[in-house]
Amino acid sequence: MSPNNIPHLQIQKQLMKEALYGCAICGCPIVEYVNIVPYDGNAQAFLPENMLVLCPSHYIAYSNHRGISESALRDAKNNPHNKAHQEDAFIVPSQDFAIIMGKCKFINTSRILVIDDFDIISIKREEGKYILLDINFFDKINNLIAIVSGNSWTAEKSDSWTINYKAKHLTIQNQSKNTIFEAKIQDINNEITIIADGMYYNRSAIKITEHQILLNGEEIALDLKDTELKNYEVGIEAETL
Repeated sequence: MSPNNIPHLQIQKQLMKEALYGCAICGCPIVEYVNIVPYDGNAQAFLPENMLVLCPSHYIAYSNHRGISESALRDAKNNPHNKAHQEDAFIVPSQDFAIIMGKCKFINTSRILVIDDFDIISIKREEGKYILLDINFFDKINNLIAIVSGNSWTAEKSDSWTINYKAKHLTIQNQSKNTIFEAKIQDINNEITIIADGMYYNRSAIKITEHQILLNGEEIALDLKDTELKNYEVGIEAETL
């Protein structure tokens, strides 16, 4: 959907809530806002009852008339995937929620990675369990090429990206730019593990592995490794050179 056609924030929240914060067809938490009926000159298209949320893959399939009918969208809107398959939803139902990056653990901390006072990755919860991501994807020359804002997806070239979701395991990838972001909820302890590569800010490379957080190849947050921080305003703060 073009940025000019993104619905009002209040409608976005309503559509997200009714789909239980995932694609109405598959439950993927990264979504776009879709008109079920054509919106060319038709104000009715932007009424909430004529819209729903779909992941980018199902949005493209519907837009290209690949096996998803208007009636199928109506059925998905009325019976979204996450309602029928709550076990697949991207949720952390426990009182606290923990995020692990490079052997650093942050509990109840929304702003996870901040570079030069700019938020690169933030994570919060809605209704006490649904995970909402804010991610800013920059390329090597500091162009903003994709945004996840409260799980809403916007990209300069959406067809260059692949977004996959299997129960509680999200992958966002751009193969041409060697960019990948993964967030996985561990079933045993409901911790969210994040790894990433090919991300940038201010022309500085960002890489997150199971053991390290690297900025321009140098490990950061060494003093936080193997520690547990709870209720902090910011998890990791760093500066580019």
